[in-house]
Amino acid sequence: MGKEVLIVIDVQKAVMENAYQCEEKITNMNRAIHRAREKQIPVIYVQHEYPEGPMKRGAEGWQLHPDLEKPLEQDAVIFKTVPNAFVHTSLKKTLDKVEADHHFICGAQTDYCVDSTSRGAFDHGYRVTLISDAHTTCSNEHLTADQIIEHTQHTLTNFWSETATIDLKSSHELGWEKVK
Repeated sequence: MGKEVLIVIDVQKAVMENAYQCEEKITNMNRAIHRAREKQIPVIYVQHEYPEGPMKRGAEGWQLHPDLEKPLEQDAVIFKTVPNAFVHTSLKKTLDKVEADHHFICGAQTDYCVDSTSRGAFDHGYRVTLISDAHTTCSNEHLTADQIIEHTQHTLTNFWSETATIDLKSSHELGWEKVK
């Protein structure tokens, strides 16, 4: 059996600007980050970037949200330009290096990068746990953020294969007891 890893996706100022339940979701993300670190589970941060505008690398909007627990020296940081964090990045190599086969995923936006990366992990044969209370998005002209989150969670947890699964757990149910 392989190891677990926590992947924190796109919790950046511009992405979180109008995010649903932003403060509560970041609190739950931080809970997962703290528990992972206590259990010595690797934490990987992912940051999206565009060539120009508020998501240009180094721009104010590109920065991690100020309330999010910041990466430590031992944490990996992956930069991506498309929704799926496996595409054109070193994520797979980083996961292979730590022998991670179970990915706990949180972050933003549920219907874009969280969904795409969860599907990418599933397609690579990994076990995925989407942290149900630690991902968020914004409402759009068709659905509220709450509806998007509910739909995405329902869809992803109905994926199945002989080698991969996607399930849901809240940040309180991760099974990462505190190290004594």
